[in-house]
Amino acid sequence: MKISKNFSEKTIYFSLLTVEKIIKLLKKTYKEDLTFYEFYALLTVNYYGDTTMTDFAENLGIKKQQATRIINNLVEKGYVQRIYDESDRRIVFIRLTQEAKRYLDEHKMNANALFVDSMEDIGESEIKELQNAIETINRILPKMIV
Repeated sequence: MKISKNFSEKTIYFSLLTVEKIIKLLKKTYKEDLTFYEFYALLTVNYYGDTTMTDFAENLGIKKQQATRIINNLVEKGYVQRIYDESDRRIVFIRLTQEAKRYLDEHKMNANALFVDSMEDIGESEIKELQNAIETINRILPKMIV
């Protein structure tokens, strides 16, 4: 199937606007002592579970040196701990601390409340339409090659 330039441009523009709106909404919900990338890193580790530094960097789409800096900051702040593989000390796993897990649980509640409040002026039929659109995007987006 040939993708038109118009469709491509609208999709890119829509994506950027959506990401910007979501980031603005999320910025209201995470702690001031975290940068956006640190917050995103916590969400990533929470989503994937204990992960190696290499996999963590790949999941975020960043270089391992950048990942190391972010993790160093999160270790200092008490949100992440490094776990060394018993059989190969070169392999380092990243794990969320209990403090990070509590914080993410609290964040989830706050973000959900903020999201619900932001939908206050949207009608029920529009909410169903949005939900269907998001479900479609979530189903199709993973199929895209990045």
